[in-house]
Amino acid sequence: MPKIESKIYRFLLIIFFGFQTFQVHAQLNNKAFENRMALEPADSGKLFLGLHFLGFGKNNEYFNTTIDGYTLFGYQLNPYLSYHISKNVRLDAGVYLQKDFGNTNYSQTVPTLSLKARKDNFNFIFGTLEGSLNHQLIEPLYDFERVLNKRLENGIQSQWIKDGLFLDIWVDWQKMIYNNDPDQEKLLGGLSLNKRVWRKGNTSIEFPLQLLIQHQGGQIDNNPNPVKQLFNGATGLTLKHISTTFIKEWGLKSYVARYAEQSSARSQYFKDGYGVYINPYITTSFGLTVMGSYWHSDKFLSFNGGGFYPSISEQRPERVDRQREIFMLRFLYDVKVADGLNFTLRAEPFYDTYSKAIEYSYGFYFNYYNRFFLLHARQSR
Repeated sequence: MPKIESKIYRFLLIIFFGFQTFQVHAQLNNKAFENRMALEPADSGKLFLGLHFLGFGKNNEYFNTTIDGYTLFGYQLNPYLSYHISKNVRLDAGVYLQKDFGNTNYSQTVPTLSLKARKDNFNFIFGTLEGSLNHQLIEPLYDFERVLNKRLENGIQSQWIKDGLFLDIWVDWQKMIYNNDPDQEKLLGGLSLNKRVWRKGNTSIEFPLQLLIQHQGGQIDNNPNPVKQLFNGATGLTLKHISTTFIKEWGLKSYVARYAEQSSARSQYFKDGYGVYINPYITTSFGLTVMGSYWHSDKFLSFNGGGFYPSISEQRPERVDRQREIFMLRFLYDVKVADGLNFTLRAEPFYDTYSKAIEYSYGFYFNYYNRFFLLHARQSR
């Protein structure tokens, strides 16, 4: 194993075992988009038909920032069979379909298979992961729109989830290669931690730590590009206060983000950079959240993050903004329509100081998660 890779893997192992002794949302409350495979003792031996549905419409009115405007409009459908092998183990098999309106074909038709096991507060998942927004990463590290166009992740995942703690560690194998393959293998390792460190009454302080490492390389391909590791990370403090008044919750979520690259060749872009991300917010009793966000960065890059946070845009690589400064105002409304069905409405204007222009996006989303009992294959033990 190359020296660089060895250091990275040792670093992940230290984090993996160091935080086993420690629930929360990331910078945006994406609870309506999260879906976890429930394990209940009473379901042992039962077979269910499950259904996940996401209908979406998101319009990005971008003209003068680092990415072009575009519209995402369509739906995702994931029917599956779920067999609970025991009270602590379930096996899900289904198919994921994505339909983009205006396209006569389905843009994605992918089989899904997940094996999930639980022991106390520890969860283990193999196959199709509880990925995407379930990782609870901040937007500079993980773009919200990936849930609309690059949702599926496959690999292995471990979780520790209990009161005051959220810890998620996973490997998403994104590109498999074979002997003499012209492409490099590509995989992503991640860690998302949130630990409550102080609480008094309805006020609490939490410590987040988020790490992403993307590996590109391999030993059996014939690709001339060098082995490369890209690193994104973020940490900070979050303050939250909960009440029973009209302002149901208010708080401040602040982070420092980092970017670094390790490669055997000289990078054509930046080798490292940083960003500061500050998010005060209030949530009302009827489901409306108003959040202000401030982003300042220097030579920051990301490989999964939102498109207007990096200093170099994937869509416009000719434009280099070494320093980025953005002021955002977000309006997020979530309402439960029926059992299993949630409606979300969002509007997000922002001011880009580089282009001195106000841009905005808005979107609506229908999330439906439910399952239906089919049969009891055997008696629970």
